[in-house]
Amino acid sequence: MNRSTKILLTISLIALAIVSALTYLNLSTAPNSSAKSQANEIAKEKAGIVQPDYFGNYTRKKQYYAVGGLTKNDKYRYIIIDAKSGKTDTFNKNNAPVRQTIIDGVAQRYGAKKILHINLGIYKKKPTWEVTFQKSNGKIGYNLVDFKTGKSIQIINNI
Repeated sequence: MNRSTKILLTISLIALAIVSALTYLNLSTAPNSSAKSQANEIAKEKAGIVQPDYFGNYTRKKQYYAVGGLTKNDKYRYIIIDAKSGKTDTFNKNNAPVRQTIIDGVAQRYGAKKILHINLGIYKKKPTWEVTFQKSNGKIGYNLVDFKTGKSIQIINNI
């Protein structure tokens, strides 16, 4: 093989690796992106949410998608969608604590260094926040928090 053939082969292999990596990244995010866009459509149709600003994927015993946002009347509302059956539950925020208050409470109670995610779903037939956090020792914790009161329901700590 002459020098120009080796250079061409090297460039081709690098280009192939880059295209493969980009394709993999695109395909790996497609299911979540599709679920989010479908959930936003359901939120608009069934809950009147016209300005969604929250999407969550709650996975405990069952999987739920949740969308939160403003209605055309500027009321903040959440819709929780059962990922398997499509059944929906809608909740107005009203006097329930805001997400940031839930995050701050979990961080304070359990010494969380970093909040990994906060997702809304149904636990024991009630709307519930699932907050996943990392402590300063590197251990992971899960806290289920009542949507309406902000009180801790269940904690799994130091995993």
